[in-house]
Amino acid sequence: MTGFILAGDAGGTKTLLALIPSVGRGRVGGPAALETYRSADFPSLEAMIGAFRSRHPDPLVAVSIGFAGAVAGGRGVGTHVPWVADERELERLPGVPRAHVINDLVAAGYAIPALSAADLVTIIPGPGPGRPAPDGNAAIVSAGTGLGETILVRHQGDLVPVPSEGGHADFAPRTDPELEVFRALRAEHGRVSVERVLSGPGLVNVARVFHARDGAGDVMAGHMREAGPDALPAAISGHALAGTCASCARSLDLLVGVYGAEAGNAALRGLARSGVYLGGGIPPRILPALKSDTFRDAFLAKEPLRGLLEQVPVHVLMNERASVIGAARFATL
Repeated sequence: MTGFILAGDAGGTKTLLALIPSVGRGRVGGPAALETYRSADFPSLEAMIGAFRSRHPDPLVAVSIGFAGAVAGGRGVGTHVPWVADERELERLPGVPRAHVINDLVAAGYAIPALSAADLVTIIPGPGPGRPAPDGNAAIVSAGTGLGETILVRHQGDLVPVPSEGGHADFAPRTDPELEVFRALRAEHGRVSVERVLSGPGLVNVARVFHARDGAGDVMAGHMREAGPDALPAAISGHALAGTCASCARSLDLLVGVYGAEAGNAALRGLARSGVYLGGGIPPRILPALKSDTFRDAFLAKEPLRGLLEQVPVHVLMNERASVIGAARFATL
């Protein structure tokens, strides 16, 4: 099958749509057209695709969407965007011969074999750069507006991502500061998922707790006025990395520790000897913090299996188009 695939990464904050040429089974080219939309500006995925198609009416062989929500039977319900993505509805759009809807982390998983070294930054080398276990599984832990996770199972030499909503599993605090955050969020929400801490809104949750504890509520209010709600996570991490707010620095340090621990958990759950990949919008923005001992120590602190995790490389996905590429690859398989 050759021709254009309209591939997308539909997220809670933004959606990327692209025309990707299919060049064979499991093989796609670079985007012939790529546009980024604010998800909240559209009432539905179909409306957004209609806007894209009005600008790029090229003939299609398929539409394939990585969707930020639980997907079953080709139908997904958004977690952070009030959309339903349904293959049957997409196939009713003009010029769409067939459609696929898969979870966005599953889409990212299908991208992994197509990525180059330039798309990755290695923060824990494992046995050595470029030496992942050729017969091992892998995992992705992706922090952005929400938290997505998947295990990539090695099958007949290929990595096959498994649908998962692991980001909504229970948060397991390990330290006294994490317990403090857990208690505050439990009092507010009743149940605390990992996503409540490890995400953009999660960083805001942690910062609210720490600023209040530090008697710096007015400083937190100033961050809100400065950035507004949408950009507040980036403002907090920016202040933390610049050293201009002690409470922000403590907040980011806690998030990095939680990220390391959850990445280590994913490596254990999937025996991900081929590597753990950190995706989403947050990791590239906090790369210096992820390179710290805080992440590494939390990732490795899994006795009696520390020795196993020392053999697992950890990479940051720097290519924001990964889920778009993976969704397109899925349509060719």
